[in-house]
Amino acid sequence: MKKISAVLLGLISMVLLTGCTAETREGFFYETFVKPMDMGLKYVYDIVGSWGIAIIIITLLLRLVIMPFMLYNYKHQREARKGMELARPELSVVTEKINQLKKDAVRAVSKEDQIRIRTEQMELQREQMAIMKKYNANPVSMAGCLPILLQAPFLTGFYFTLVNPLYSEGIVSSTFLNVFSLGQRSYVLPIIAFIVYAFQTKLTMKLMPQTPQPGQEAMAEQMKMMQWMAPIMITVFSFIVAGAVAVYYIVGGLFMIVQTYIGYALYPPYKSEKTNSEIDEDKVTLVSNKKKKRK
Repeated sequence: MKKISAVLLGLISMVLLTGCTAETREGFFYETFVKPMDMGLKYVYDIVGSWGIAIIIITLLLRLVIMPFMLYNYKHQREARKGMELARPELSVVTEKINQLKKDAVRAVSKEDQIRIRTEQMELQREQMAIMKKYNANPVSMAGCLPILLQAPFLTGFYFTLVNPLYSEGIVSSTFLNVFSLGQRSYVLPIIAFIVYAFQTKLTMKLMPQTPQPGQEAMAEQMKMMQWMAPIMITVFSFIVAGAVAVYYIVGGLFMIVQTYIGYALYPPYKSEKTNSEIDEDKVTLVSNKKKKRK
């Protein structure tokens, strides 16, 4: 899911930022994202009298808009985990057959055997997809990508505003809590952002663990390791840009922690009632077996 989100985020960034620079004060991207962000920051600042609080308010508003999509994604992920548990017996049988074919492929000498093995492998892969569809066990959801896509223009517009502010130029020389610089590089705020997102990542992995497909346990472990890249990337980006970006990430991370608890309360992880891990292959009815019976 995160890989797909990252790809979509990259694509939309390329589309939005083509021919656009931080010094440009004209064009579609500036008029649609940068200028409204610039004016919005100034408007909120005029009301509250603090650039830091203005950033917090805008961040919370954005997160509240995104929250329904995130909660829907939590619901979808729970249904997918439930489907994966129900599909596990059938997927395990198919995985065992695939592993056996891999062993046969090593020993295959004739071209006919190699073709036969490849054909059977393709049939088993289609079988896996059919089983996943049968139990609605696909964890991929566009709702999971949407929050990232919504944030992309906001963050980019925020960055361009800090680099070349017009209406909110006062943020460049401002501080938050009379300590943290918002318009300049901060050394403390990125560390706080890392702590918040590291906790949020650990909390998500604990409360909403992913159910790996049989045979893909190693890949699931790699995906867990990749999740820890987010706090590191956020820390580096916050350090390179400005303290205001770090404040955005800190507030957003704290909101996501609360949101994770809400999602867990509404859609707790599915727990299978069956405790017997042994699978009787003779009692497992595959999708392909049902098709053969119809014929």
